[in-house]
Amino acid sequence: MGLPNRRCPDCGDTHQDFRPLDAAEKAYALAAALVPRADLGTYRRCAREGCVRVQSYFDWRSGFDLPDSFRSTDC
Repeated sequence: MGLPNRRCPDCGDTHQDFRPLDAAEKAYALAAALVPRADLGTYRRCAREGCVRVQSYFDWRSGFDLPDSFRSTDC
């Protein structure tokens, strides 16, 4: 089974693969109080290179962008 494919508003409202958050992304979301700890496991990050969108697995409207420091350096 592959990554979930969801609508990404940062990628021109196209469908993209979303992956689970890594440790640094989880720490940022909690420290910035963007996601309640109980819901953290339901959030995914867009897997498209250069995208910093994080959103709920269940609701694409419930999300945020990570800071540019989380962008890959290849972009």
